[in-house]
Amino acid sequence: MEERKRYLYEHHFFDAPQPCGGIDLLQLGEMICHPATVIPCHEQCCWEITYVLEGKGVVITDGCETAVEKGDCVLSRPGDLHAIVSDRDEPLRYAFCGFAENGGDGVWPRIIAELTRLFQSPEERSVRLSEESNCFFGLFSEIASEEFMARERIGIRLADFAVGLIRARRMETEKIYASRIPNGNMLAYQVRSYLTTHICELKNLAELPQIFNYSYHYIAKCFKEVVGQTLNEYRHSCRMEYSRALLDGGRSVTEVSELLRYSSIHVFTRSFKKQFGIPPGEYRRSRR
Repeated sequence: MEERKRYLYEHHFFDAPQPCGGIDLLQLGEMICHPATVIPCHEQCCWEITYVLEGKGVVITDGCETAVEKGDCVLSRPGDLHAIVSDRDEPLRYAFCGFAENGGDGVWPRIIAELTRLFQSPEERSVRLSEESNCFFGLFSEIASEEFMARERIGIRLADFAVGLIRARRMETEKIYASRIPNGNMLAYQVRSYLTTHICELKNLAELPQIFNYSYHYIAKCFKEVVGQTLNEYRHSCRMEYSRALLDGGRSVTEVSELLRYSSIHVFTRSFKKQFGIPPGEYRRSRR
């Protein structure tokens, strides 16, 4: 496979990561592809955002091909097998940014948790965004700057971009909820999907009637008949499984309790121990 390309702009910091608030910046650049450009398959060592500025092509994630064009943004996760193939007639031009969480405080723990949850499947890594090239041009300017808090500003710009990515994915997921759903079975499946993808956002189940335009009684009845669990039971199991994944990923018990909107850390601890037979703090220590 041919790897013909030229970088209009490129910075690599893998040997000396650049702290930018709650993340370390590892790479940043813009690439103009030739008609025959192929970026060979490689394993991702960090999170990477690829934003298409011009042209068309295909991004391959773990063997799954996704066609992309101007305005598409693809998120690659650590451990992904990743490749890019440019279109021959309309070669790709894209900006890219690689970063890793550094354990710092701030908004990034929640952003990473949301990216992890919403961009799980290789088939669901691409999102169409509005014009976001200015974000990358701003990053290019800051990386070369000696101005006050330039690196911190990079972290802020990237956090804003990532939040936009999350909101765009959520909007795609929620489009199906705008109209009334034709039957009880479909309603139950859509409610289950919503509960699974909005674990951190849903404050309580009383919000469901406003989202789905049905009474709570009807939603609960359809859900129990189709899924075999009550709404409370299903939501509880989702929160518990997600809490365990967050703890496995290094989140503190306090962070997990807050992310999942428990009323207190004590309520979360009781629920976790009842579910798994071990307090969350002890579980977290056992996974190190």
